[in-house]
Amino acid sequence: MGWKEWQSSLVGLLFPGKKVCPICGQKKTEVYHKGICQNCASRILSISKMEIVCPRCGFFTAGETCPNCRYWSNALFQVGSVVPYEGVFREMIHDLKFNRKKENAYPLGYLMACRVKDLGIADIIEAVVPVPLYLGREIERGYNQSLLLAQVISEELKKPLWPNALTRKHFYQTQTVLGRKDRLENLKDAFEFAGKEKKVRCVLLVDDIITTGATLVSCANVLEERGIKRIYGITWAAGYSVKMMEKLENII
Repeated sequence: MGWKEWQSSLVGLLFPGKKVCPICGQKKTEVYHKGICQNCASRILSISKMEIVCPRCGFFTAGETCPNCRYWSNALFQVGSVVPYEGVFREMIHDLKFNRKKENAYPLGYLMACRVKDLGIADIIEAVVPVPLYLGREIERGYNQSLLLAQVISEELKKPLWPNALTRKHFYQTQTVLGRKDRLENLKDAFEFAGKEKKVRCVLLVDDIITTGATLVSCANVLEERGIKRIYGITWAAGYSVKMMEKLENII
């Protein structure tokens, strides 16, 4: 069974008849195969179109100076994100990662693909590359959430999926308990290129969340070493300024 058939069957089992939008929670006949109603999709995509997002790393700055990407490697050219890592947006990605709600990958991946199009980079992307999990973690979880998102994005953008381009060699400590500098050190030499040689000049890295960007930067460094000239990133959620939430009150 292909990805689209698997997703349709799963949504059908969970929400027979009218489908339920995972954002507004309403049963609507117009909730289409993307898994989210058009009204919610439009409102969510409007968030990152406001002039409150760092144009390089996707951090929701609310107009303040971005604290995130000043010392980034130039290997990672630009990262886009759809929403701030808060509220229902945080719950949806947590349910995908930790509560086995794989069906969330379709609406989130669809919106991520829309964000790539909004950034104007969809046409130059030649391959979609998911950020890998450490093998032990993937076995424990049963899947890699970034791969599920990448599958949807690849389908929506009509770009080849390069699922095994990268592998994670080690896992020392979870990133969530580390500061900015320690995250970079924790991921030093963590990834390696594992794909077959391909003449690809521009790729899209896919991850679920970006905080400091250490994971995406580390992956980009490896890809750059293999001769890939342009490396972009897309995530569902990103860090944000406290002032950002005040600006969202009238949107979601």
